[in-house]
Amino acid sequence: MSQQRNHHHNNSNHYHDTPKKPQKRTAKRKKAKQKAFIVGILTVGIITGGSVFAYGQYIKNKMEEVVNIDTIYNGITVNGADVSGMTKEEALQSLQQETDQHLGSQKITIQQEDKSWEIAFSDLDVKYDVEASVNEAWEQGRTGELKERYDVVTKLAENKLEIPISYTYDKQKVKEKLEEIAVEFNVEAKDSTMTRKNGAFQITDEQKGYAMDVDQTIPKVEQMLEQNTGGIVEPEITVTEPKVTKADNEKVTDLIGTYNTSYSANAAGRNENLRVGCANIDGTVIAPGDVFSMNVGLGPQTYANGYKDAGVYVNGKVEQGVAGGVCQVTSTLYNAVILAELEVVERYPHSMTVGYVPLGRDAAVAGDYKDLKFKNNTEYPIYIEAYARDGKVVCNLYGHEIHNAGRKVDFEMVFEGTIPKPAEKITKDASKPEGYRQVTYSGKTGSKVSTYKIVTENGKQVSKDWFSSSTYRATADEVTIGTKKAEAPAPVQQAPAEEKPVTETPAETPTEAPTDNVDNQAVDSEPIGAE
Repeated sequence: MSQQRNHHHNNSNHYHDTPKKPQKRTAKRKKAKQKAFIVGILTVGIITGGSVFAYGQYIKNKMEEVVNIDTIYNGITVNGADVSGMTKEEALQSLQQETDQHLGSQKITIQQEDKSWEIAFSDLDVKYDVEASVNEAWEQGRTGELKERYDVVTKLAENKLEIPISYTYDKQKVKEKLEEIAVEFNVEAKDSTMTRKNGAFQITDEQKGYAMDVDQTIPKVEQMLEQNTGGIVEPEITVTEPKVTKADNEKVTDLIGTYNTSYSANAAGRNENLRVGCANIDGTVIAPGDVFSMNVGLGPQTYANGYKDAGVYVNGKVEQGVAGGVCQVTSTLYNAVILAELEVVERYPHSMTVGYVPLGRDAAVAGDYKDLKFKNNTEYPIYIEAYARDGKVVCNLYGHEIHNAGRKVDFEMVFEGTIPKPAEKITKDASKPEGYRQVTYSGKTGSKVSTYKIVTENGKQVSKDWFSSSTYRATADEVTIGTKKAEAPAPVQQAPAEEKPVTETPAETPTEAPTDNVDNQAVDSEPIGAE
């Protein structure tokens, strides 16, 4: 616990609302007494005929009468209150009552515009050392020789002495209290938002953010505590500007990129994933310079987030997995992004080919190791509109078009080569006879492609540049063969010579079972563990 003591022998720490106690004796009466004492001394001297001994004894007695009293001497005030003529107990009780009243009435108000928070002195563990100040008042003139003490007492009556009450407060509690207030005080900046309804944008106002700078506000509160009086403190604040203002959003007037892909109506789980994925990214506003992450936009790909099981690629095969289909949303958005000529930060092709976008123009998401990220490298906000209905996944990007009206962007795929299937994977089945063979999974031939970006202006090609490369893995056929040996034929018995031999012909053993066709529909999600 860190404490700060305020102990100045002056009038700066007086309670401004503490009434002064009436003086026990007026200055006029004190002077009259002193004159009477002097006259008495002269009179005694005359009466005694100048007896030195008697005179000295008389003086001593009178001085002892002045200093040997059980109350605080005249001319002493504590924190502005006259305590002369009081016993220590009386002064302590009176001052303790005053400090308690003062402590209960003092508070510091943290105020910013129309918001305010109050901090009571007691919340900061302010404590007054009344006893120490009363003891100091009592000890004045109590030490030294009689003459020294008498001189001190008589001077106190004329010159007066002000003794402040020292006090302490807890610096750690000052910080803790301000931190508590900051939690309520702080307001995050809010960007202007956009929603698109019935073909038109609805735009909200932005809001600045405010945060109390606790470290810079502490000295202001401590300065008020040093003065031992409450009041208003304006906190030091940090202002955070929103990234997107209403004026910025009002510049979003153009469809800068659009793309759509098709889906069938006979895959309920997958189609629901398309709908949920689109709904999660629909309405996203990307500020200039910001990077959009598809994994973040899609949200957790879990059942709790509304996703269903559907076909996914896992280790080169199609399996059922949660959120199958979201890569179609990802690929649709990717094509809108590249047609809008936004900066692609991160993109991965699928491990195997998909059928809803041209080869080389797909984008996969998987766990935390495959993501689609793109940057808004324009000077204006970008609004994502996405929906899945009527057999179409649609992604539209709205912004402020900076290209000429005659500019057109297209992409061309160049086939670089095939990747042959690996050797087939054979599974032996001892329950099937030798010669049995069945293809349980038809693999795929892999491929390598390059994508080129072609730009034309007013119908004339102005550039054709390499844009990306994609490699799609090959997968092996999976075959089951039988290993069961055929049973040996029974021995033939020799008939009598006159009889004709009889021969039994064994049944024909099939050499290959019918091959099951594996539905190689285009699936598009690669969960954790996928290749």
